[in-house]
Amino acid sequence: MSDEHSPHFDAVPPLTWMAGLAALADLLLNRVLTPLATELWAGGSLARLDSAGSFARNLSVVSALVALCFCVGSLSSQRSGLPFSSRAGIASFGWVLVPIATMMTFLPRGLTRLELVFTMMALAHALILLLVLAGLHWRSTPALAVGLVLTLVAAFSGILSMMVTRFGGRAYWEHTERLSNAFRWSGELAYLAAPLAIGLAISIPWREWRGKLALVMAGSAAVLVTTAMALWKHTVGSELPDFLYGAMRLDFLPEGYFILYAIPLGLGLAVSVAGISSKDAVRRQIGAAILLLLSAGYAPRTPSAMIVTVLGVALLARAGIALARRR
Repeated sequence: MSDEHSPHFDAVPPLTWMAGLAALADLLLNRVLTPLATELWAGGSLARLDSAGSFARNLSVVSALVALCFCVGSLSSQRSGLPFSSRAGIASFGWVLVPIATMMTFLPRGLTRLELVFTMMALAHALILLLVLAGLHWRSTPALAVGLVLTLVAAFSGILSMMVTRFGGRAYWEHTERLSNAFRWSGELAYLAAPLAIGLAISIPWREWRGKLALVMAGSAAVLVTTAMALWKHTVGSELPDFLYGAMRLDFLPEGYFILYAIPLGLGLAVSVAGISSKDAVRRQIGAAILLLLSAGYAPRTPSAMIVTVLGVALLARAGIALARRR
């Protein structure tokens, strides 16, 4: 890739950090604290929590849409160096998805038809496929390539599991549940492994003060997730599987071992914090992408979380192109 045909993919798109922080707040407020507060808190406190959660969700969607516009524009540009078919596909699906998602964000919820939600989900998965292929086109680093493939497996395994359940159940196929679980659990494992694989592309200068600070912050993030999971387990007891499924759609482990999800989630957040703490702009972009993917959860079915997922994949594709330019 020659410099005269390549845009500057190193910089993080505008409002990406706002999207990441708002998506994390959306996860904590709407999918963790709200279910807990429904039975523990009074009506007034619950109403304030719901208001804060709605603000965080709307902020994450609006900022993610703005950042996604910049990603689609750069990746579909002729200066990106991608093949015409790839650029045309990203432009076609991206510039159709963004207006639909924007309309769904600002219209009242009662006016959003189910057919529009299905259309958006189909467009989002098609765009994820094209973004992953764009990120793999220049073969930047093996770690990032493996992470992109795992992200693609996680995205499509979730929707394949849903399709098998729907159509197999209607046909009364005896292997419906087994095949659906196979798709779902393989995708969940890919979702949990993707941040760890992508993290190998983040080089930390061990001897510099910034590298030491990044390690301390990453370790603190892992400890924070582990402590939070332990407190969550202590609060809800045997209902932890239901709460964790509602928050991040994870259900692979047996019910008695759900606390072990603290390990991959803690490591994933640690990798994200290490990337965000890096002085390299591309590594910061990778850290932001991991934060977005973790905050959206596995196989999200809500439009707001789906937009956050698409933005995370777009950032990984941009990072792959940026790293390939340095080789």
